[in-house]
Amino acid sequence: MTEPAAPTSPARDHTERSVIIRPWPKVVFLYPTLICALVCWFAQMLGGSEVVTVAETADGAVRSVHPIGSRALGNTFLAVFFLNILVFSFDFSRIKSITLIVVVAAVLLALGWADATWGIAGGIKDVLGGIDARMSTQFYGLTAGFLLIVFLIVLVNTRFNYYEVNHREILHHHGYLGDITRMPTSGLRLNKEIYDLFEFVLLRSGRLVFYPSTSREAIVIDNVIGVNKVENRIKDLLSVVAVRMHEVGEHA
Repeated sequence: MTEPAAPTSPARDHTERSVIIRPWPKVVFLYPTLICALVCWFAQMLGGSEVVTVAETADGAVRSVHPIGSRALGNTFLAVFFLNILVFSFDFSRIKSITLIVVVAAVLLALGWADATWGIAGGIKDVLGGIDARMSTQFYGLTAGFLLIVFLIVLVNTRFNYYEVNHREILHHHGYLGDITRMPTSGLRLNKEIYDLFEFVLLRSGRLVFYPSTSREAIVIDNVIGVNKVENRIKDLLSVVAVRMHEVGEHA
C-alpha cells in the first residue's frame, strides 16, 4: 500500500522561484533635485514674476520684458541641489554621519555663543539675506527634462543588466544581446552592507556581496534599492532550497 505524500506547508508552495536584483547607478539619488525642479517649474508656470527693463533709443523708450523667477523658489532649489550633490558625491557611513551631526551641532552652538558675545547674528543674516538665486521657468523645465531623460535611459539599461538568483544558480544577465554568466548557489554566502546612511534614507539602498563556493572573486552589487527586502527574499529562497536538500537526504 502506497503511503500518502507528506503535506507541504503553504509557505513553501508559494515560495518565489527567483529573485531579481538590479544594480542602479548613483545618478538615481538625484531624484530630490528632479522633484524640486518639477515643483518649481509648475509653481512659476502658475504665478511667475517678471522684471521690466526699459532701453532708451533715439526714437524713444523701448519697453522689453524678461521673465525672471521667484527668489524663494530659486533659493530653495539651490539648497536642495547643494544637499543632493553632497549626498551624491560622498559616502556617509554611520560613523561619518554621526561625526557630521556632532560637528554641525558644535558649529551652531559656537555661532550662538559668538552671537551672544559679539552680536554677529546680524552679519550672518545680512549675508544669507543677500542670496538671490533666481532661475527662469525655462531653467526648471529644462533641468527636469534632462534628468527625466537620464532616468529613462538608466531604467532601460537596468532591463539588460541585472542578477537573477534561483534555487540552483546565480545568473548575471548583461549586454543587449542577452549574455548570461552562471554560478551555482551551493555553499553560497551572502553579506549585506549599508555603507551610506543618507543613500539608505533616500532609497533604502545598500550593497549585496555574494561569495560563491566555486569562485575566488566575490560578486558585488552596489546601489540595490530596497536592499533589506531583497536580502530577506533571497534568504527565504535559499532556506527553502536547504530544507528541500535536507528532506531529500532523509528520504534517501
